[in-house]
Amino acid sequence: MAFLDEHLTELAQSDPAARRQALEHLLTAEGLAFTVQECEADEKRKAARNYLLTPAGDAPCPLLCAHYDAHAGSVGANDNAAALCILVALAKTLRSRGVRAAFAFLDGEECGHSGAKLYEAERTVEHSLVINLDMCGYGDTLAVYARGSEKRPAARPFCDKARLAAHNGRLVKYLPEGDDVCFSTRRQPVLSLAVMPRWDTKYLDAMAAQGSGLLGRTPEFKLMMGQMEVISTMHGGFRDAVKWVQPEAMQQVYDYLLDALTAPSAPTKRFGLF
Repeated sequence: MAFLDEHLTELAQSDPAARRQALEHLLTAEGLAFTVQECEADEKRKAARNYLLTPAGDAPCPLLCAHYDAHAGSVGANDNAAALCILVALAKTLRSRGVRAAFAFLDGEECGHSGAKLYEAERTVEHSLVINLDMCGYGDTLAVYARGSEKRPAARPFCDKARLAAHNGRLVKYLPEGDDVCFSTRRQPVLSLAVMPRWDTKYLDAMAAQGSGLLGRTPEFKLMMGQMEVISTMHGGFRDAVKWVQPEAMQQVYDYLLDALTAPSAPTKRFGLF
């Protein structure tokens, strides 16, 4: 298959209109038919424009999503153009294999999750689970945040210990807030996925133990957040640039998702004498 980062420079643009146009061009060039979901700004919400890939059929299927907007003034190479490249490649592969999955390229994550809120407000279909990708181009360790859904059938292939070990991944108990928070109000499991240096996942464990508290995050929480190497790859940090995105990290995320999405269904346990 083509290199996962071949469209990274095309998508990593600081101008919102140019970034949106690049995504539209890429989806069209790759033959991925999309629908546009948009709303104008009003007193209750900000303007948003989402791009949706919806498979035929009514049966629930996984939704894979990533935000395409970038922090003001940043090209957003790791936050979040790398994830867009992964989803485009994955959509093409799953289509060729006849595997049903929905994809959403969401607007407005950096300004109150406007795209994710629009998607949730207007969707009429159910998903077996939602997988949100954010910061997927720098590091050596997959961080999967399942919010207690590890044993639910749709989430089980993604939380399988052997599969995680094979892809150098681990379950974590905290990831910084993303569009995933907009999907947790429904009954389907919601997984958040990022990649980062191994040591950063140790900070996540300690940060999870801090909790949020009535008065907000503690000074210790903020200190640990500032010590994480991956923080420099987001929100306009100096590593949120094309030259810092690692194709091998993107490949790691792609391989893990493809492995889990195409895994055989676990046999149903039967009880009785025979």
